[in-house]
Amino acid sequence: MKRKPYLNYTRLPMENAYNVRELGGYATKKGSVTIHHQFLRSENLTDITEEDKTFLIEYGLSGIIDLRSREEALIYPNPFRGNNAVKYINCPLITDGILDLRAVEYKEMLYKIFHFILDNIDGCLLFHCQAGKDRTGVLAMILMGLAGVSKEDIVANYEVTHTYLKENVKLRLEDGLEELEFSKPQWIEKAYDHIIEHYGSFKVYLMAVGLTKKEIKKIRRKLAG
Repeated sequence: MKRKPYLNYTRLPMENAYNVRELGGYATKKGSVTIHHQFLRSENLTDITEEDKTFLIEYGLSGIIDLRSREEALIYPNPFRGNNAVKYINCPLITDGILDLRAVEYKEMLYKIFHFILDNIDGCLLFHCQAGKDRTGVLAMILMGLAGVSKEDIVANYEVTHTYLKENVKLRLEDGLEELEFSKPQWIEKAYDHIIEHYGSFKVYLMAVGLTKKEIKKIRRKLAG
């Protein structure tokens, strides 16, 4: 299959990655559609080919947000770390089941992540964890929620992870955890409902994280236009 980096994909056609997906193409409450080539979510990229790397850079990739622990990042290094064309940051999001969105340490890390986004606002940013499910899913939820994407679409974006992870036989054999594949809707619904019930909106939540209204508006415009 010939890959064309200027196209607007839903899931990117990668040779050695199964869960590299766009946040573009979703309807928002204000009647717009989220913009392609702004944010990508994915699993660990350690095994991607040189052709995959070239395709991502031609697609517009300019920054990587690695949400894994320091240990994970050492064992399974990100192939773009040290690449002059792509900025890289490792911001570990600690998980215990579904993430504790109220934890001070968690908010501090989100603050760091969103300032990396602000510092690289013009490029295509990819964020990932190991499977591209929970840590990645929560950041995707926050970005999509801020852009005005419906709860149903946010949950569906999380759920489909299971379908794509099943293709990665190596992941299942190495980790031996079928549970790692699952992306049950109630897991992301719990995180979504927590933000809405306690903060009222994703904008207010990000203000609680420490971002200004101007910064939040800039991030929202990057995805929602």
